[in-house]
Amino acid sequence: MLFQELGKLKRSSIMASILLAGFGLLMIICPQRYFGALVAMLGYGMLILAAVMALEFISGKRSLMGYVHLTGAVILALLGIAIVIFEADTVRVIGLIFGVVLVGSGIMGIVNAWMYARRAGRSGWWVLIVLNVLLILCGLIVLINPWWNVPTMLFDVIGGMLLFSSIVSIVRLIYTWPIREA
Repeated sequence: MLFQELGKLKRSSIMASILLAGFGLLMIICPQRYFGALVAMLGYGMLILAAVMALEFISGKRSLMGYVHLTGAVILALLGIAIVIFEADTVRVIGLIFGVVLVGSGIMGIVNAWMYARRAGRSGWWVLIVLNVLLILCGLIVLINPWWNVPTMLFDVIGGMLLFSSIVSIVRLIYTWPIREA
């Protein structure tokens, strides 16, 4: 039972990394005339994901983690609504969303590296710390946004940072995975 759940967790982590890499590539290669459709797809996708998370909360057990997921769903829905409604400030809203996600992912990665990889005695656990610090710096660069206000530049930068984030996520999974397969 435990190994089945761990297998599901591993598959979902790998799929999330593949989706991040795919979305990053899509943002890099997307022509400028399709930016409006890509942004609308992002906003509606966030709204659909928030609705699914809220329905999972309604149908599941009322635990503390369920309420945390519900809070995340509400925040995700608000950000999706902001993307759909505020078309004029789309660049700022998308930069804010991806910057916060990258910073949060980097902080969680540092905590995971410190808690799991270091304690497990993995030889290169410090590599995870360095990669996650770079991920936090990437997120801060997107949040500050000092050099670009054009959607094409921002989409290229965010796409590249999403590719880097997916690579960091795969490395994090390899280093922190508790079971070595023979």
